[in-house]
Amino acid sequence: MDDIQSGLSVEMNRTRSALACDLCALALTGEDGRTLRWKLAAGNLNDRCLKMVDPPGRGLSGTVAKVGRPMTLQTSELERARKLHEYPIFISELLRSAHAVPLLLSGKVGGVLLIGDRTNRSYKQEELLVASACGERITKLLAQRSEPSSTRGTL
Repeated sequence: MDDIQSGLSVEMNRTRSALACDLCALALTGEDGRTLRWKLAAGNLNDRCLKMVDPPGRGLSGTVAKVGRPMTLQTSELERARKLHEYPIFISELLRSAHAVPLLLSGKVGGVLLIGDRTNRSYKQEELLVASACGERITKLLAQRSEPSSTRGTL
């Protein structure tokens, strides 16, 4: 594990602990710059989420990337709207609540940070600020990975 991936894992575990949430996951844009693939997760039940790809504008990461703003969702809302199937990470990780933060790299959304819970949870403003701060720290780590002087590692 390279230094950047190690730093990302530390940030995600720190955030998961600070928020007492069940899951903290990171999705990054693919080579095409449009699809998002879940690359790292802390607190995941299995590795299924790490094999998921959200097409442009679909799923939680795709929607957050498209609108470029943080987003909070509850499974109950998705079930009422009959859209739960569009959010496979909710299904595979048994999430009931989630908050996602876009990660801006070079002026565009380059990834998404997700915090999630397997119980119904209303996130407080302070918790959303913690998630946003983690997103900013992760963005800085990802920017280091993109710098030409750094050794590129795959996540």
